Amino acid sequence: MHACMKFAKNKTDIVILQESWMKDENITILHSSFICIKSNVQNIHVKVLIFVAKNAKKFTCTSRSDIVNSEDMQAISIRNNKIQKEILLFNIYNEKSQNADDEQSYMIERELAKVMLNFKQKVIIVEDFNAHHSWWNAKISNFIRMKALISWVNLHKCNLINTSDINTYHSYSSQLSSILDLAFALKNMRNHIKNWYINENADTEFNHEVILFTIVTKKIKLIENSLNASYNLQKVNWKDFDEHLQKTKDKMMIKMQRIMSLKAKVIYLMKCIKNTVKLFIFKQRICAKSKLWWNNELIERQKTLSSKKRIWKRCRNDDAWTEIMQTWNSYHDAIKLIKNQFWINFLNNIEKKKCFKHTSSLNHV
Repeated sequence: MHACMKFAKNKTDIVILQESWMKDENITILHSSFICIKSNVQNIHVKVLIFVAKNAKKFTCTSRSDIVNSEDMQAISIRNNKIQKEILLFNIYNEKSQNADDEQSYMIERELAKVMLNFKQKVIIVEDFNAHHSWWNAKISNFIRMKALISWVNLHKCNLINTSDINTYHSYSSQLSSILDLAFALKNMRNHIKNWYINENADTEFNHEVILFTIVTKKIKLIENSLNASYNLQKVNWKDFDEHLQKTKDKMMIKMQRIMSLKAKVIYLMKCIKNTVKLFIFKQRICAKSKLWWNNELIERQKTLSSKKRIWKRCRNDDAWTEIMQTWNSYHDAIKLIKNQFWINFLNNIEKKKCFKHTSSLNHV
């Protein structure tokens, strides 16, 4: 999950995860670039999570636990000033019930079948369905876990967003590929979704592919609020900023008098202000605080592993599979070694008195 968030930083506004398996104490990733939205359930393993970028200022996301509140399914509303109605986004993991006596064994039958939508609503459903049907995979002849799904999708006249017959899951233990991750949209939302594709360059180590698509809204010319800019306004020396403008004011006024066009004057003034901003106002640095031991060597090893996986997906031979296993083992051995070295360096650099205090406090627990 850490690798997925690292890939998503500065690339996406919303990250949708299934099979997250949050612990009972509801601990999840704390990331400086994203806000986590999760279902409001207690003492249950939550399998679905949505992360929203903190620098995404053009829209707002709100949890809709009034529609559904489950460990396997969540809903959020997306709003901005370019769309008349909210967009409902459903995040689903079609897991089998842990209760052996439950007749409605899978989540689609337990939760999704109960959700009735208005055809005027703008709805997107993104899920790990674990369902097999020829609609999205022409190679399938044995339909599995699809009856309730197809019934619900047809009832609401949903369109498939996926490009058919493109695998979204690769089992590197059984060397099998399939299409498990699907996205649907209600009819009035389909034209707003563009550029569905799989990013094979995403180095996340997952068996599931990283899938991206864009939600396009109506084009309306707006003046962006300057407070939404990614500048660190709290650490600006406004006195120096003002003094610099005062020093350059006379020079700017003389040049503006020589410019005849009003539009050209505005462009010149904007350029002067931007140059001053670059000198005195610095942009916010958004970065994750986790994995302090992560380094460039691991980044390169991760890229190599992803490259080996891409080769195997295309040729599916034993030599490519052997290379994946060798690269995988060396990659994880390197992680163990670097983490161990980081911990040794930390202990060597820490003050002995502080280390003794921490040890003493642990002995009293």
